[in-house]
Amino acid sequence: MTARGRACARHFGVPPDTREDPFTGSATGGMAAYLWHYGLIYQHRFIAEQGHWMHRPGEATVEVIGPPEAIETVKAGGPAVTVMRGELFFQGSSFRA
Repeated sequence: MTARGRACARHFGVPPDTREDPFTGSATGGMAAYLWHYGLIYQHRFIAEQGHWMHRPGEATVEVIGPPEAIETVKAGGPAVTVMRGELFFQGSSFRA
């Protein structure tokens, strides 16, 4: 983690799939809600980092909306790049990503 980050998250996969996601909003968002709810952070907006252990560092600006006892939503956003494109087939139909 760098000096910019106030928190870091990790999201592990299940083998034989990807062992770890270098950056994921679901891990970061869940972590932010937990930290805010239990009073482990004091600012509702902060920088979260992930992926440094994999040599694929990333960061997001995270904002928790609502008081700790009644969180409404968590926003996480930052720069991103496409590293893979693909197409899934489901019984005759397809989905492009």
